[in-house]
This record gives sequence, structure tokens and C-alpha cells, in this order.
Amino acid sequence: MDKKQMRELIRAHLEEEAECRWCFAIDKQRVTGKESAQYHFPDALLLHYSCPRCGGEWSVYSEGWDQEYLNERIYELHPGWKGNIGDEQAREILDLVVPEYSPILDC
Repeated sequence: MDKKQMRELIRAHLEEEAECRWCFAIDKQRVTGKESAQYHFPDALLLHYSCPRCGGEWSVYSEGWDQEYLNERIYELHPGWKGNIGDEQAREILDLVVPEYSPILDC
């Protein structure tokens, strides 16, 4: 396998978060794991997988929250803002909640 093929294989594997990290790392086998648990947090989702082939386990962390949760945080700090938060201001707040993904850093 040449470098280009290897990059394509890795890229495809990374797009499938449910694939076993261990089977892929050890012998480049792409095996879909079975979701064994989900943990919901106010600002994230944690998925726990297990591999039917090697028995390995891994977790996938996904940041995220809905608009209602964001509004609750805003109104807890600023009750007078209720109903006055625009999309642009909400986006600015979200950009600062997870600044590592913020387009502000692209400057």
C-alpha cells in the first residue's frame, strides 16, 4: 500500500467513529463496533463502543448542546435578556464556549 492509499484508508476510517481503533491500528481492518452505552451530559454526548472482533473498547466524545440549554445559561446570568438574544449574539457566545472551533481564531 502506497502513502496515498494509506492516507485515503485513514481518512475513511476517521469518518466512521464507530470503527474499532484497535483492529485498524494493529492490522488496518475496518470493523464496525457495537454501541454499548450512551452518556448524555448538558454539553456533550459520550458514546462507548466495543469490538466484536478483538474485544477492544473505545469512547467517542461529541460536544454539543441545544439552543434551549444555551438560553437557560444566558438567562440565569442575564434574566433581562429573555427574548432579546439574536442569532448573531448566540453564535458569538457559542464561539466562546468552545473557542478552539471558533472562526475568530482563523484571523
